Amino acid sequence: MKKALFTLIALVISATSFAQLIANKTDNRVTFSLDLFNDFQLAPSDNWDPRMVNQGVGCALTYNFPLGESSKHTVSIGLGVSSHNYFSYTRIMNPYTNGDLVLKNYRDVEGFKRYKVNPTYGEVPLLINFRIKDQVKISAGFKVGVMIGTKTRYVGPDEDGVLTDESGVTIHEKYVYINNVERMAYSATLRIGWKWVSAYAAYQFNPVFSVGHNAPEFHPLSVGVTFAPF
Repeated sequence: MKKALFTLIALVISATSFAQLIANKTDNRVTFSLDLFNDFQLAPSDNWDPRMVNQGVGCALTYNFPLGESSKHTVSIGLGVSSHNYFSYTRIMNPYTNGDLVLKNYRDVEGFKRYKVNPTYGEVPLLINFRIKDQVKISAGFKVGVMIGTKTRYVGPDEDGVLTDESGVTIHEKYVYINNVERMAYSATLRIGWKWVSAYAAYQFNPVFSVGHNAPEFHPLSVGVTFAPF
């Protein structure tokens, strides 16, 4: 826990220092933002048992165009990337299938540690940004994501209930580039902040998984903080 906290602090300090350097060099026309958030899996289908805590991270580099004659208000477009961790007590047993998915609930299974689906998206954000007295900042917009990778990770007993392998290591199973995950993500975003720290929210309109084939259904609501001087 301490290691993760120190890593997070170092990441925030490095990212904000880098962002300030970019802002100074480009007369505030270019912004680097770092999002740290939790994904709430809204309206899950009956075959999916989600966990409440689903930590994720995202970043973006945007160029800011003045809105009208005011330099305080801008329209921004750029490139970004986000990584999401959708934890669940339900495990996809056949993630490479092109047919129906087989799902198994592990909530009451002894030795179960965790299961997650982890998609990563390359994104194009489009934002409109407002300043109030140079301190309060409001940013609303939309982003389109294209999946650049996805994987699942499972830690727990195997099909026979065995918890460790022959060397005594807890069983881990990982699948990469799995099927049945939507290749596109369409989200609305909102940030309200003070100076370089903002509250962040994003809602994905389309589900994470493709509809059909017994796939889970839910829509992510990302809530967290953004570090970005703009």
